[in-house]
Amino acid sequence: MPLKPYVASAFLLAFHTAHASPSINIKTSYYAVQGNDASSIQQSIQQNGPLGKNGERYHAVTSWNAQWSYRWLETGPLCRLTDVEVSIDVEYLLPQLASTEDIEKSYKIHWDKYFKALYKHEKQHKDFGVQAAIELEKELLAIKNQQACQKLDNKISATAQKVLDKYNRLEKEFDQATSHGINQGVKLP
Repeated sequence: MPLKPYVASAFLLAFHTAHASPSINIKTSYYAVQGNDASSIQQSIQQNGPLGKNGERYHAVTSWNAQWSYRWLETGPLCRLTDVEVSIDVEYLLPQLASTEDIEKSYKIHWDKYFKALYKHEKQHKDFGVQAAIELEKELLAIKNQQACQKLDNKISATAQKVLDKYNRLEKEFDQATSHGINQGVKLP
């Protein structure tokens, strides 16, 4: 008889939605910046910098893409989530001086300060993506049982779109508020 509580516990655990924290994958790539003075380096960035979604060139771009998968179980008239997995891929594309040998020491100090501010700004974009993935998982796990699995699928899609739209909007507001990092020190002399 002492086994019954354990069996009941195991039975309850089997119907609990399984989840873990979102998986975060980060990739960093660089594009070459040529030049040995402020003017030539600035020109190289303007010609070779990554294109944003709007087609404009930037000093750097951080993109993120959240993915999710789920399993559901249909029991009688209800459909419920049994598993949710969320992951996010983040990619930084940053400038890298092709050579530092011909650059004046004083300008190298400016470059290092600029790059540090630029990376900090781009890291904040990454943080928006990570927060989106965390919130996405939380919101998906909070979805209640639905009367049909198609309704559950629709609810999952609408919830995911709402979360992603929120964080895309927050990123745009962040770039507007910081003038794409200029207000955070992302500028070359």
